[in-house]
Amino acid sequence: MNRHEILAKPHWQPNAASPILLSMPLADLQALDSLVEFMSEHSCSELTPSDCHVWARLNGGLSAINAAIAAMLKADGTASAALAPLREARASLSSCARFEGISRKPRRDYERKISLYSEDLPEVWQQHLTHIRDRKEDGKIKLAPDLYDRMTRKLCQYGWFLRENGMDLDFNIKALRAFYAYETTRTSNRGTKLRPATITATFNDLRDFMRFSKAYPKTLIKELDSLLVKLRDRDLVETSQKFAALANIDVATIHPRADEIRKRVGKYVNPAHRHIQRNRAMAIAVPPLTPLRREWHDLRFGRDLIWSDGRYRLRDYKLRKTRHRVGRETYPGSVHPSVQHFVDARLLQDDDDKYLEALRYRAEEQEWPFFVHPDGTLVAENYVSQVWSTEFGTGAHICRSIVYDVVFSISEDATLAGMLLNDHTSQQARKKYTGDRAKQAALAAAGKEIGDIFDDFDV
Repeated sequence: MNRHEILAKPHWQPNAASPILLSMPLADLQALDSLVEFMSEHSCSELTPSDCHVWARLNGGLSAINAAIAAMLKADGTASAALAPLREARASLSSCARFEGISRKPRRDYERKISLYSEDLPEVWQQHLTHIRDRKEDGKIKLAPDLYDRMTRKLCQYGWFLRENGMDLDFNIKALRAFYAYETTRTSNRGTKLRPATITATFNDLRDFMRFSKAYPKTLIKELDSLLVKLRDRDLVETSQKFAALANIDVATIHPRADEIRKRVGKYVNPAHRHIQRNRAMAIAVPPLTPLRREWHDLRFGRDLIWSDGRYRLRDYKLRKTRHRVGRETYPGSVHPSVQHFVDARLLQDDDDKYLEALRYRAEEQEWPFFVHPDGTLVAENYVSQVWSTEFGTGAHICRSIVYDVVFSISEDATLAGMLLNDHTSQQARKKYTGDRAKQAALAAAGKEIGDIFDDFDV
């Protein structure tokens, strides 16, 4: 909007000929006009730091508030009553802007240490990959959306291992066993051994490559199957460790712990630290009732989550892991009313409750991320799991087991609702995530049913 259009507005008419307004930099005048309209819309007779903070959040952040301060100084001088709240809001925004969190953005430039470039793969492997991709695009192979890329990456790792050990770049029993021994003993960049689930995924992808390429004997595929059985046995050990962690979690303490963190936010002087604590509280409170796996970092208001009928609801949301499956296109999730105040706190931050509706609207309009660092950068993919690990000694994947614990306490039939909430399509998945407490509850319920039946025959 240009200067003429701004000064033609009714609220500027008494001062439209002011030399100060006519000579003021356009960016400063635009900020001042925006602030005046904001005050009128929200009935702000005297500006407070919260008013200024919300206006800045909705209208350009630090650059807008700096322009408004410059405009106030030119128009009213240092005696302007609006300067103090504007400067306090600017200090809060500046503290958050200086914060540097761990971004979700992957490193684009890195040195390959345990992987070949795809163009360095044997020509025959590249031909097989091309053939698989063509069949996938023709609809002849039903693959998960990312499976082709995963197969390519695992082939590059397998090829690197063979080359480093002076072995022919080929599939045979000796090479597969050697690669298996390497994967089960090597350590990650963090200095820990690879999880069985990680190694299982590697060999599953290699097996899929061999199977879909139709160029390798069944004996080799059976050899891979036997290796996968060993890996799944090892995975059972980790599963038992997961349930041990679950046994140490009192489900009734999860929300009180989140509330405790939220209520202690005011003790932090730095606004960025208050923002972080609100993130932590929301990361603890919301996932147990809406277990989205590692998708929280990618969730956005408006695009995925909307405010409707007094509740934050997922709209036409497709879970990343199963969105390619027929019949599982949408996930009927929402934020339970008992924890939606954590989401409200994320939107409000330090600001007045009267602005919640306006912030909800703008969050949906501009598709704000559900989780975001104080400086506006996106959180890492495993952010929620990291919070759970520090609080409860296990990642957020345990939330799916918590769901089954809760529904088992209702009835065996209620586990069907638990499967829907967890996005599980098989009884095998349900059993994997069912902890000892849930099984004990089911056994107790079954024992009571049997007891009641025998009581009917007791004369």
